[in-house]
Amino acid sequence: MPTLVAEESQITNIFSASGFKGKKLVTTLSSEATISDIIQSIIKTKPSEIDSPFSVLDLRVVIDLMNKWTMNLPTVKPFYAVKCNPNISLLGALASLGANFDCASPVEIESVLSLGVSPDRIIYANPCKSESHIKYAASVGVNVTTFDSVGEVEKIKMWHPNCELVLRIKPEEDSGARFSLGLKFGALRNEVPELLKAADDAGLKLQILECRK
Repeated sequence: MPTLVAEESQITNIFSASGFKGKKLVTTLSSEATISDIIQSIIKTKPSEIDSPFSVLDLRVVIDLMNKWTMNLPTVKPFYAVKCNPNISLLGALASLGANFDCASPVEIESVLSLGVSPDRIIYANPCKSESHIKYAASVGVNVTTFDSVGEVEKIKMWHPNCELVLRIKPEEDSGARFSLGLKFGALRNEVPELLKAADDAGLKLQILECRK
């Protein structure tokens, strides 16, 4: 388990991260304080400033999850899907903790790069990209992307030939997943050989395989 000293050090690093610069921060004065306590404190102490909805980010949860990942999967790099929550402060916190990023659009890539994250920590995780979006990724040095069709291989070969590919695979329907996330994208098992051959014929490097369900 992470020590209190380690967590305080991590919080200090997060507060100095790009996503937090210029932000009004609220920290707990007691380790016993809950999120509900903080929310009520904000409402009571600054009622005139609360005229619209606001959100509260518990950095302890973010740090704990990242520490658990590192401790249990030390050789596996996590890629946070920016579309889950693109809040710039959360992205800044994750960046300072060493997370990598799964971006599905140029806007998401730009947001992560604005935090000072190097492009080699980003995967362009969209298997259906336009010409301009592929060219954008190439221009900013994002050199890993997903694909699930021969047509996508052809586009990448033409507009980003130095890009490495990640084949997105759609698991079988009876995979036992709690939530089905792969209805739109992903190659079926019988399509995999053709796609691997297409990538090889195009002279593109296949990095890993990605499964979504």
